[in-house]
Parts: sequence; C-alpha cells; structure tokens
Amino acid sequence: MSAPIRLPAEHPLRRRLANEVHARPPVSVAVPGVASAIALLHGADGDDLAPLAELARAHGVAFDRPEHPHLILELPGLRVKWERHSEFTSYVFVRGLPGARLEDFESLPTAFAALPPDWLATLPGQTIAAIDVTLLPAGEVSTDEVARRFAGPTLIGSRVSDGAGRVFTDFQLTADGRSRWLVLDAGFTAGQQARVTQRLIDIAVYRVMAMLAFPMARELAAALTATETRLAAITARSADLAGKALPEAAREERQLLDELTQLAADCEKGVAASAFRFSAAQAYWDIVTQRVAELREARGGGLPTVGEFLSRRLAPAMATVVATARRQRELSARVARAAGLLRTRVDLAREEQNQRLLAAMERRGKLSLRLQQTVEGLSVAAITYYAVGLVAYLAKPLARVWPVLEPEWITAASIPVLAFAIWRGVHRIRRELTGA
Repeated sequence: MSAPIRLPAEHPLRRRLANEVHARPPVSVAVPGVASAIALLHGADGDDLAPLAELARAHGVAFDRPEHPHLILELPGLRVKWERHSEFTSYVFVRGLPGARLEDFESLPTAFAALPPDWLATLPGQTIAAIDVTLLPAGEVSTDEVARRFAGPTLIGSRVSDGAGRVFTDFQLTADGRSRWLVLDAGFTAGQQARVTQRLIDIAVYRVMAMLAFPMARELAAALTATETRLAAITARSADLAGKALPEAAREERQLLDELTQLAADCEKGVAASAFRFSAAQAYWDIVTQRVAELREARGGGLPTVGEFLSRRLAPAMATVVATARRQRELSARVARAAGLLRTRVDLAREEQNQRLLAAMERRGKLSLRLQQTVEGLSVAAITYYAVGLVAYLAKPLARVWPVLEPEWITAASIPVLAFAIWRGVHRIRRELTGA
C-alpha cells in the first residue's frame, strides 16, 4: 500500500465548498408515486424544524437536527426532504402509489394526504407555493384523459428528456391552493425521475418567487412617472434662469437645488427599497428558464409546451420588472446629473461673488493703507511739533547758564533730528505690528 499523500494545510472552507455540489440532491421518486412540495416565506420567528421533529416522534423515528440547511427524513411510507433557502423554506413529501395508473384517479393524488390532519398548518411562514407532481406509467394515455384531470382552460404539455416521458399541467391552483403536474413515464431512468420531479418543483416555486417583484414594479410605475415630471419641470426652470437678475437668479438656484436634493433622496429611497426584490426576481427567473431548458422539451399532441407558456405569459411581466429597475437607475442618474449641473452653476455664481468681494476688500485695503500712511505722516509731524516745544523749553534756561547758546538755533537744529528719530520709531513699530 502506498503511503498517504500529505497536502499543504487546507483552507478552512475547502471541504465545505467541495461538498456543496452534493448538498441538495434531488429526492428520488419511484413510478408510480407522487411528490408534494410546499414553499413558505420565512416568518419573523418560528422554528421550521420543530414540526418535523414532532412528525418524526409521531412515527417513532429518531430526529437529529442537521448542521446544514437540508435534511432527508425517512418515515414509514413517506420520505421528507427539507431545505432552507435565502428567502423561503421548502418541504417535499414523497410517497409511492403501488400499481396505480391514471384511470385509477378521478383527480390527481397528493402526498399531503399522508400527513396528520392540520399538520401543514403548523409550519411557520407564509405559503408561496404548493405543488403536486404525480408520476405514473405512460401506457396508452390520451390527451383527453389527461385533460379531464385538470380544471384549467389551457392544458400545457410536452415530451421531455428526449422523449423519455411526458409532462402536463394547467398552471392553475386547486380550491385548496395547490398547483398540479402529471408526469407520464415512458422510459425514465431512476435519476431522470428524480431530476425531472425536482425541475418541475423548482419551476413552480421560482416562477412565483420571481413574480413577487411584478406588483412592486407596477406600483412604482406611477411614482417614477411623477418623479420624471418633477425633474422635467425643475430642469425647465433651471434653463430659464439665464435671463433673470443676479439676486433673483441666486435665490431661484438655491430653491431648485433644494428641490433636486429632495428628489434625489426620494429616488435613492425607492432604489434602496426595491433593489433586492428586483435583483432577486431576475435571479429566480434565470433559474426558471434554466430548469425549463433542462427539461429538453419537444412538442407533443399539439399542446403548448411549458417553455412556450411561460415565455408568453410570464416573460412580459419579467420584462416589466427589468424595465422598471432600469428606469429607476436611469432616473436616479438623470437627477444626479441635473443636480450636478445646477450645483456647478451655483458654485460659479458663488465664485464670481467671492471674486467681487475680494476685489472690494482689496480696494478697501489700499484705501486703508493710504489712510494709514497719511495718519502716520501726520502723527510724525504732531509728535515732532510737541518734541520741539519741549526742546525749546529746555534751551531757554541753558541760555542763562551759557549765554553763548542761542535757544532759537538749538530749537531749529533739533527739528530735523527729532523728526527723523520719530519717523524711524513709528516705522519700526508699524513693521513689528504688521510684519511688513
């Protein structure tokens, strides 16, 4: 035996990611048999495993809570598959119909009948889809016999899996809220039975999940039209500002900018409220179209195929959702552009006003400097005058001590000296105060 291979340290998510491809296997369904599924939107609270635990105890089966969001529970005569998705939880119940054929049923059977009375009502959440998929041998079954088991005005049917079977539905809900599919096995393998059943359940659930966005899209249409009208009015008023006087134009610009800011906030609020629903709808619709493609349908018996029916009836609704989402984004971008243009206009007007203010301040500064220089000259003259007077008062007594001294000459000689000294002192003080 060769030595075990030692790999480098594993990424902590490696095993989980590697096993994810096997995480949600389709539940096997024997022919004849019926698989019934129910999907519930997550409620505010509630343990969606508690009813399963109670069901297992009622059948004397041990129940262990799974570590992952999926579980297959084997009960006597009933197989249960539980899955938790991002927005909903699904339960699939499978039971056999030994020896059954289509002519044995006036109406198509359901696996829900194998559950205790009112047990389904204990499941937490709101029902978004309930589906029965009945698998029976093909035999010599005519389209008229199939149509009698469906009450809808339009029977949809096709050959699937390269002719290995036929599927039928009417996309109508029964009185108790179930949609029904009939699968006639003309040569399915065991894997094909499981995969076809899971695809039909996915189509039934995800098409409803995708359509959750359609009412929101219709409600938003009127709001978007009103917003576009407001934006057009604001844009027209903004274009008319060119001929108005500056003070009036400035007031109008500020008012328009406030209105555009509020309009942008309303747009972003709408986008935030609907972005998840619209993106989820597109993702769900992609799953529906993928599952339809995986059926590999071929027309049979002159009936519309599943893909044709969904394309004709639901594709326009999904196109409305996509168009509304695109319209929201484009409107938000248009509001942002209009606000940007108006804000640029306001900024330019403010810059012009600031330039005029700076020019006025510069003129006032120059006048102030000239006035300061004038006052400085007058101050030097005044201080010199008083200083010379003091020198004159000091010179008169000295003339009596030294008769040779002439007070008038002493006073006259002190004038330029004092004037220069005082000018230098004032100049130094001004330079220290102003830094210039």
